[in-house]
Amino acid sequence: MSAEGRARGLVFRAALLPTLALWLSVSWVGCASTELPAAEVPEPDTVSRPRATSRVLLGEQLLAQGKVKEAWEVFEEAVTDDPRDARAWLDLGLVYEEVGDWSAARKAYRHATEIDAHFAEAYNNLGVLLRERAELAEAIPVLERAATLDPNLGPARFNLALAYEDDGQFVRAEHEYLAAIQRLPNDPIPRINVAILYLDQDRPDAASDQLRLAAPQVRGDVLLSIAVGAGLRRAGAPAEAVDVLREAFEHASTPPPTELLAELALAEYAAGDIETAATVMQRATDQSPRDPALRYALGTILAQRGDLDEAKAQLRRVIKLEPQGAYADRARAQLRSLKD
Repeated sequence: MSAEGRARGLVFRAALLPTLALWLSVSWVGCASTELPAAEVPEPDTVSRPRATSRVLLGEQLLAQGKVKEAWEVFEEAVTDDPRDARAWLDLGLVYEEVGDWSAARKAYRHATEIDAHFAEAYNNLGVLLRERAELAEAIPVLERAATLDPNLGPARFNLALAYEDDGQFVRAEHEYLAAIQRLPNDPIPRINVAILYLDQDRPDAASDQLRLAAPQVRGDVLLSIAVGAGLRRAGAPAEAVDVLREAFEHASTPPPTELLAELALAEYAAGDIETAATVMQRATDQSPRDPALRYALGTILAQRGDLDEAKAQLRRVIKLEPQGAYADRARAQLRSLKD
């Protein structure tokens, strides 16, 4: 596995997919974006892509096969024989991450950048690690360095977008997401993330445009299909959400994931098919009977269908499951409205 290949792997491990929100109505807040100037493109010779020695290639093959201990030994030997081998230090950082030694991984990545100040993939991996450790003040300039060194390194642009979004720099985050999409056009994850950003900014049309492009790219991936379906529902396209989610059932396990059932029920509800929504949400609730969010959603759907006694029973169950939780407060309010 090459350094660039691992950088691409890190971006997907680092990606923040939206958590399924069991809301029957959604309000969006935010602001419109403005265009940022493109990042300055450095001269080609400023970007470094260190070649792998035969020993490092062996270690990368072992790591790709999941043989972490064996790869670790090979990379340790490589940096001992040549302490200036930046690629070996990068790979050693990957091994440290695999075993959960974040401090050692950080030192290894940092060492790779100190040896080779133009090694964009090393900056990317260091920046991802820093962001995952919630050290945004340090992660952002490191990822900016990676993106400036190699503006065509899509994973670095995507990881920088995630960091900007974490930091509340939404205009810059949008700019980097779009740059990542341009460089990784066949990957749906940047499209999904920028779509969720648009939804949070009350820009459903922009969100649905990106999600429609992502929909054919997520076929066969249940988790990503759920994310696309949830986004389309929030964007006001529930019928399209239903299509994406129903297709996901063809690739789902048996029984299907509760999250898939729940999101399909919400999409059916938003599309106006209350009967199907109630049936599917009941199935989701049966799979996860102690989930207050599911029971709250089921109670709301049943109330809309006119099954008031059963709806009240579900809402009371929400309160019993989690008396001090947010859904319990909503359930109490719903019960009061049903009594009125």
